[in-house]
Amino acid sequence: MKKAIVTGGSGLVGRSVVQYLILNGIDVLCLGRKHLAPEDVHGVFAEGVKYIQLGMENITELAEKIKDINWEAGHDCVFYHFAWSGAERLVDGSFEDQLTNVIFSSLAVKEAKKIGCSKFINSGTLEESYAEWCLDEGSPYTSSQGNYAIAKLASRDMCMMTAYLEKIDYIHTRLSVPLSPDLSVGGYISRTLKKIVGKESYVSPSNNQLYDIISTDDVSQAYYLIGLHGRNKADYFIGSGSPTTLNDYFEQVKQVALGLPVDEKDYSAIYSLVFFNTESLFTDTGFIASTNRFDLFRVENTI
Repeated sequence: MKKAIVTGGSGLVGRSVVQYLILNGIDVLCLGRKHLAPEDVHGVFAEGVKYIQLGMENITELAEKIKDINWEAGHDCVFYHFAWSGAERLVDGSFEDQLTNVIFSSLAVKEAKKIGCSKFINSGTLEESYAEWCLDEGSPYTSSQGNYAIAKLASRDMCMMTAYLEKIDYIHTRLSVPLSPDLSVGGYISRTLKKIVGKESYVSPSNNQLYDIISTDDVSQAYYLIGLHGRNKADYFIGSGSPTTLNDYFEQVKQVALGLPVDEKDYSAIYSLVFFNTESLFTDTGFIASTNRFDLFRVENTI
C-alpha cells in the first residue's frame, strides 16, 4: 500500500486512520461533502492530505475528480470507507435514510475498482453482529439502532457481492466502542468517563450488552495493518477481545481513578463473546491492542 482513499475522514475513526496513514508515509486522498479551503484541509485532517469535495451521493464522479487534481490511484491504493449518515447523526433516521448508505457504499466499491484500487475496506459495527445473531436464532431484535444495524448488514453483503462481480478484494471490519485517548471527541461514554474522573455523579446504564472499549490509536494501527495484509473476504473484529458491560466498565474506571484495585469480571462464558474474537485479525496482520482500556484517559491530569 502506497496510497489510500478515505471517505468519512473527518469522523472520530476516519480522522485517526488518516493521521496514522500519513505518519507511515501513505499518500492519502480524503473525500468529504464540505467545502474546505486549502489552508483548512490540514487542520481538519492532517498535514499532507489531499482533499476533494465529493459527497457520497456523487461518488460515481470520483474518477473524473481525481483526474482534475492530477492524482492517480493504481494497484497500490487501498480504499477505506468510513462515510455513513443518518437523519441527524450516524445511527438515527428512518429505514430509508439508513438504506441510502447501502447504495452509496456499493457504488463506492465499483468506483474503487474503476480507478484501479486493489482493496476495498468497509467499516461496520458490532451492532450488526447482534442483529444477525437475532435473525439467525429467530429472536426479537429490539435495539433502538435497528435501522442502522440492518442497513450495515445490507451494506456488508451488497458490497461483498459487488466486489466479487467487479473483481476487487473486499474486507469487512467491525468495531464496538472506539474512544479518543484524551476523550476530546465522543458521545455518552466519553462524557460519562469525564464525570467519573472528575468525581461527578452519573446515571448508571441499565444496558447489559457487552462492549469492547478500544483506543482510536489502536484502531488506526489495525486499519493500517489491514490495508497492508488484510485477506480478501475477511471479516475482522477490531478490539481488545476483552469485553465488558458499560456499567462494569464505569465502576472499574472509578476504581482506577481512586487508586483502588480493579475488580474485573470474566465474561468468557457468555454466548456473544464470539462477536469479540480477534484471532483472525492477529493471524493475518499481527495486530494486538496495545492500550489498556483504563489508560484511555489521563487520570493524573484530571483528578
